Amino acid sequence: MRRLLTVVALLVAVAAGPAWGQTAIELKKELLPKLKKAQAEGKDLGEAGQFYKEADEALKAGQQEEAIELFKKAKEAWPAD
Repeated sequence: MRRLLTVVALLVAVAAGPAWGQTAIELKKELLPKLKKAQAEGKDLGEAGQFYKEADEALKAGQQEEAIELFKKAKEAWPAD
């Protein structure tokens, strides 16, 4: 019985994994190529660029939760291609 409960708990944890959300590093890796492309094209990212910069600074300071929120705001404010 104990083994069955362990297996069920493991399956639930694996299934719930994506629901936990992205880490600050994952969000940064997602946005960084877009940032580089926009910079190469000379585009002004406005508010999205400011959020990205603040998130990167928060990440460097070890403030994971704040960085996640700021990267999410940058992602939402990102101009359409």
